[in-house]
Amino acid sequence: MGLRSLTASLVFAFLLSLSQVAEAEELKGRYYGVDDATGASIEIKPDSRGYRGKFFDAQGRSQSFSADRSGDAAEAVLDMDGRTVLMRVAPLPYGAAVTIVPFDQSGNLVTDEGRILNFVRVGLALPEPGSDFVTPPRDGLGRISANGFLASYEFWDANGVRNGYLSLPDRFRTLIRLFSAVQLDVIWKLCLAPNADRALAVALRGQGVSCAEVVDTMATTQRDGRFAQFKAEVAKQKATLRMNVRCADGYPETKPNCDRAAKELSAQAVLLETAGTVLGRYR
Repeated sequence: MGLRSLTASLVFAFLLSLSQVAEAEELKGRYYGVDDATGASIEIKPDSRGYRGKFFDAQGRSQSFSADRSGDAAEAVLDMDGRTVLMRVAPLPYGAAVTIVPFDQSGNLVTDEGRILNFVRVGLALPEPGSDFVTPPRDGLGRISANGFLASYEFWDANGVRNGYLSLPDRFRTLIRLFSAVQLDVIWKLCLAPNADRALAVALRGQGVSCAEVVDTMATTQRDGRFAQFKAEVAKQKATLRMNVRCADGYPETKPNCDRAAKELSAQAVLLETAGTVLGRYR
């Protein structure tokens, strides 16, 4: 049975949709693992038969591979931890989503034991978490503070952003919408998450954008060097937004800081911008 027919049995269908949305991306270069994949890396480039590359595990061991092309993703069979596995590398705007699924002794995929790992392109710097960082909720049924969400969502994977956004009190989701660059940044992460229809129904309402154009434009800004400009706009708005959140929730902030943040909030509200307005500046 070929790789393509084997892959069809995977339950990770959302990766297929991600690769379709990010079809402008190309797997090429070096990617380093984050979160559960920290210490691992992948080198990959296209060739006439698909892709070829090298996988480095967290212990520094490496193995070369030849990969089939499936859409814009690469699929290869590797040996990991004494087992034969299928590795599927799907491009994302910030790097790649790597699915690892082991085979059993009969050559069948054991999808229940599959893992999805995040890899980031070399050259795309990731900021360090601050003191208010919190881990993402395990689901979207609980509650999370708006300050914790805003301090942390950029460091979470797409699943975490989805769960965290759904766990926010409604009044803070409304407040975030006034800060259109932050709203767009959150939408971008939600668009990369599986089963995010409920979160996206809230986040996209009245924003004048679709996931396809958000993901495509964010990918373009990374290729043409404007991504840093977008993230700087997000950071500036987020600083004002977090101060308003902290003042509203009774964090120990000075009155001058809270007064200044309130004035900046009023100015932001008067602009009547949406995520679509911000996205238009980067097209």
